[in-house]
Amino acid sequence: QLANKARMEKEEKLSQAYAISAGVSLEGQQLFQTIHKTIKDCKWQEKNIVVMEEVVIAPPYQVENCKGKEGSALGHVRKIV
Repeated sequence: QLANKARMEKEEKLSQAYAISAGVSLEGQQLFQTIHKTIKDCKWQEKNIVVMEEVVIAPPYQVENCKGKEGSALGHVRKIV
């Protein structure tokens, strides 16, 4: 369990470091962290946030910037945003 927790924390720190180095806004970084608390399957793709390989959130990270196939995943992510 400790090894798994350490791995998860390392991945989170690397994700934060990537966002900073890619020039992602503070709002984008905060949104990523908020989504990640609820949905672990999210990652950065350049400056876009990709959630569950289905929803892409592009800068400036507003509800209208959430793109994906209409469905429960897109609706859930929009509620978080």
